[in-house]
Amino acid sequence: MRDRSTGYEILRQYVRFAFWLTHKRIVINGRENIPVGKPIIFAANHQNALMDPLALSCTNPLQTLWLARADIFKNKLARPALKFMKMLPIYRIRDGKENLSNNEEVFNQVTQVLENRQSIALFPEAAHSGKRQMLVHRKAIPRIALEAEAKNDFTLELQIVPVGIYYDHYWNFNRTLVVQYGKPIGIDGYRERYAENGQNAMLSLRDEIREGLLPLTMQINSVEHYVVYEQIRMLAGEERTQSLTPGRQAVLEIFKYEQWLMERVELLEQKDSVKFEALITATTAFAGNCKNAGLTGEKLAEACHTTGTILILKVLFALVTLPLLAFGLLFSFLPYYLPRILLRRKVKDPAFLSTFFFVPGLLIFPLFYLAESALLAWATHSLSMAGALLVTLPFAGKLAYNLLQFGKNLLQLIRLKIFDRRLFGVLAAQRNAILETLHHLN
Repeated sequence: MRDRSTGYEILRQYVRFAFWLTHKRIVINGRENIPVGKPIIFAANHQNALMDPLALSCTNPLQTLWLARADIFKNKLARPALKFMKMLPIYRIRDGKENLSNNEEVFNQVTQVLENRQSIALFPEAAHSGKRQMLVHRKAIPRIALEAEAKNDFTLELQIVPVGIYYDHYWNFNRTLVVQYGKPIGIDGYRERYAENGQNAMLSLRDEIREGLLPLTMQINSVEHYVVYEQIRMLAGEERTQSLTPGRQAVLEIFKYEQWLMERVELLEQKDSVKFEALITATTAFAGNCKNAGLTGEKLAEACHTTGTILILKVLFALVTLPLLAFGLLFSFLPYYLPRILLRRKVKDPAFLSTFFFVPGLLIFPLFYLAESALLAWATHSLSMAGALLVTLPFAGKLAYNLLQFGKNLLQLIRLKIFDRRLFGVLAAQRNAILETLHHLN
């Protein structure tokens, strides 16, 4: 468990490639904050089931030991695979009080990893929320950190690195992912406090970790109006996207802007209930009208910024790339849609949707691509053609998805700009009124 694994590294490179294929953009910020040559505990926010540990593991070079909820280790067949992926169980009260004592052995193993100046990771919340709301932090990380340091007379130089994980959407294919590594938190300053009162020291460190995480995450505190806050975030973010050149800095700028905006809207809710209720009413009405029209805010934002000349160029581009779309769909349609058709209704917690789409895809896509390439080799008696097809298919599949979304958006643009201009005018006016209100928040 403490040694660097070649098999693990091979698997991680494959998962990284799959991450690149399934995400529109992956932005990593603050990787220089990861200490070198020191024991590390990564403390990340948790909103999206298995995708969160994969996001962290695929965006830094360390082979990190993960502490995961104990119930996933109940399946005897899964245990060897989980161990191979450098995972250990951590027991919670919901796993039964009689099992809590098992944590002592787990913590001993973790301490040995830290003494070997390697890294571990776990979620301070001990559960995922499925929303842009951090749950209450538990004491697992402070306990592990302080006990490990105390056992070594506070000479480990252990560092806790907060990690903010952000998705522009939780389960859509081709989404944007932002992983931000914050400034490390040292443990040296807790030596005296831990000696005086270990419990208070753990609580203080827990709070410091939370404060270190908040600037790296998108936090929507409102419970009653959470959905409307999210609608406002998306609407404003989509408008800001139209004015920026796509790239890493644009993604980070949009993240910071949306973060700032959520704080401003929350302040409005606290200080001016009349204006806040007006904003909530307008946003709810706009979102309902978009839903009834089969539109998203993103498509409407694009329509507002698309001139007649741009529309013609988009149509020409769609016609020219039609063969590429057909090629990609022919070979990738079934492996893409099968998991979504078979699993969507079985997944009760939406936070697991992307996990249940992504993980089976790691196996389904290669099997389909191998079968399709083998069929071509049999039909043409050409291994070189089959090999070329096999290498091409993953990229062709992603290109086809992008072209398909481009085509769907284009049809909506044509509908709004030519055939349903009255609807477009109404929705654009509602949208502009909301943006004007947001523009004047301070």
